[in-house]
Amino acid sequence: MDYKTFIKRDYVLVLLISVLYFLTVKNVVPVVAYLVIAVISSIYFFPVKLFLGDAFDNTSKKKHILAALSYFVTSNIITLTASVFFQEESGFVHTTLGIYALINLGFLFYFYWTEKSRYNVILCCCVLVLTSAKFAI
Repeated sequence: MDYKTFIKRDYVLVLLISVLYFLTVKNVVPVVAYLVIAVISSIYFFPVKLFLGDAFDNTSKKKHILAALSYFVTSNIITLTASVFFQEESGFVHTTLGIYALINLGFLFYFYWTEKSRYNVILCCCVLVLTSAKFAI
């Protein structure tokens, strides 16, 4: 897989994190391994992804800002799922994750109906899989 293909299909990384989250909850994978992988992928999705590829070359400022906010929400959701393992009472984290999940759902509807952006819709769906895994377990 070359660089451009990876950038176009990096939403699979969120699905892999969802599977890793499930395996961590079931005590198959150590929590520290999930924490390291989640933090690295979180850093990839927000600050690094903005500088990689040509995702924003042909877009307007409004689309650029909304996509960047979507990546920020994705990054925060991944980080919050990692921090759940280290909280005894995770009420605040659980509520914050729920709010981010609703914001992500809003981005999903926005990207589907107004932008017609296939990549962002798939990324939002993959992040919804991760948040639903968190709330189901």
